[in-house]
Amino acid sequence: MTPSLFRMLDLHEAVERARQRPDGRLFVSDYNGGHPFVADYLGDLAHTPPYRLGDVGRYSALDEDAALRAKIARLHERYDTEPCSPDRVVPAAGASALLGTFCTWLRATGRTRIHYVPPVYYKFAYFFRLFGIEPVPVAGAHAHQPGFDLRLPDEKTVLLLTDPVWYAGRRVPPLVLKQLAEWQLATGSLVFVDGTFQYMRWDGGRREDSAALPADLTLRMVCPTKYLSIHGYRCAHLLVPEPLREPLAELHLNLHGDATLADRLFAHRAADLMLLEGNHRLLDHVRANHQRLTASGALAAQERIETGYFLFARPTAPPERLIALDGRYFELPGHPGFVRINLLSETALEGLEELARG
Repeated sequence: MTPSLFRMLDLHEAVERARQRPDGRLFVSDYNGGHPFVADYLGDLAHTPPYRLGDVGRYSALDEDAALRAKIARLHERYDTEPCSPDRVVPAAGASALLGTFCTWLRATGRTRIHYVPPVYYKFAYFFRLFGIEPVPVAGAHAHQPGFDLRLPDEKTVLLLTDPVWYAGRRVPPLVLKQLAEWQLATGSLVFVDGTFQYMRWDGGRREDSAALPADLTLRMVCPTKYLSIHGYRCAHLLVPEPLREPLAELHLNLHGDATLADRLFAHRAADLMLLEGNHRLLDHVRANHQRLTASGALAAQERIETGYFLFARPTAPPERLIALDGRYFELPGHPGFVRINLLSETALEGLEELARG
């Protein structure tokens, strides 16, 4: 087993207890965040009760919504310039539910050992421990770091990859993805890409390079709620090899049931936004907050950021004044004093600025 991966569960439980205890410390790694565009992004959902927008007397079956699946396939073809069919789309109410479905599928198909490129989201560790699945790391560093040492097994397996590396706002380099694609074709291995924070590139680009991994050997999870930073609705989807779509969709439905009407309406709204306006206003806001925090003197050092809304940096504030996720939460050695900072948390930004002023 890999003790450091399972140790993350205890660390996350501890930070949850700490952030709910009013002891005056500032939580800078917040999961939540706000921005000025929520109402605009929601459209009719911002001011109209969902029951007036759809039939609440019926189950809201996401997977039976052919128009939604077609819309999701169309937006991926537009963003990634790769073929995508509705027969590859498994829509769901939230990324966590899809992680649970995928890990249940791993165990149900007899897989008790998988490989992964660190870091992975701590909920993977939860399900692996629950189901008795052994996770084996294939690198001692993270993909964006200098000296990344990818050691892929010479066997057919399932490998997990997080792209982008969310806590640091960094994308997996194309060379790493090329290596993975060649390895997949040579071994027939499946790769699951946790793309929860994809399509949030600061350079304005829309394509995600992981879309070029072999389609018949790759599962990729995308989360429009993160794309829009509207977490009160639940919306995510998997892009999977066509032969896996029906088994995974059936398993997901039996595990989680149907979505709410509100979440189904939001899934359509989010797909429409991705096809039309996009999230450039949100990303401009994130970049402005980053510039503001940097100019305030609240950071002693920081890693380069290129996507998403999490920054990995060392605040000037005394560590004992903060509640924060450091490298231990991501299986990251070194980087003393560096923590994840949510650039959409006004409370975190104001608090760090105030502590920097003394």
